[in-house]
Formats: sequence, structure tokens, C-alpha cells
Amino acid sequence: MITQCIHFQGNCDEAINFYKKALKAEVKEISYAKDAPVGSGMDELPPNYVMYSDITMYGTKFMLSDGGEAPLPYGSFSFMIILETENEVKVVFEKLSTYGKITQPLSEQFFSSLYGEVIDPYGVTWQVMIRHE
Repeated sequence: MITQCIHFQGNCDEAINFYKKALKAEVKEISYAKDAPVGSGMDELPPNYVMYSDITMYGTKFMLSDGGEAPLPYGSFSFMIILETENEVKVVFEKLSTYGKITQPLSEQFFSSLYGEVIDPYGVTWQVMIRHE
């Protein structure tokens, strides 16, 4: 599955509430830094920092999250590819990073057994991961 991912600079919660009113967005899931495991690095962020949210606007799924206080190297938009197996993640990540720039090497994270970020040769940012339900 490929999902649009929009990043905010610490005001994701505010944006979600705006989209709920303006675009009738439905929040399917939301997780905050305060919910992160101790020692994950995310627990040091402001408590209402949105790590992940799954919303639907007019039938289209979006992932929204806070990207921090400084502008992200890839702007405020990326695509998230959620795959079923580690092998699929590795193959897709390798192909996307050919002639591209790896901004987050593939590694285990508390929210995924394998996650990485890459900017492809055309400037498009991709987040590739296994999402555990």
C-alpha cells in the first residue's frame, strides 16, 4: 500500500482538527510521543507531538505526523510504502535509493521491524516500512 504522508512542524494536532472541520476528515488512528516507549528517542519530544496519524478525507487515506521544529530536508510531503515482508522492504528500498539519497538507513524501530527513508533521484521522498497491526 502507498499512502500520502504530510509532515507538520509541531502543529499536526491543530491541522488534524482543521481538516476535520474543513474536509470532514475522519481520524482512524493517532499516536503521540507521550505514548512512545521510554528510551525510543520519541519519548523526549513534546507529549502532543504526533508520531503517526491515519486519517481519511473524502475517501482517500493520509498519514499525518509532526516532523519537528525545523523544516524537513524533503519539505512537508512524502509517500509511505507499507509492505508485508522484510524482503519486500529491502528490495523496494534498494531500488528507490539507486542514484538517490538515503536519509534514514533501514533499521528496526519501535513501530516497525524495518523502516527507512530515501529521496529518489527525482527528489521524491519515500518512507518504506513494515507496519505491525
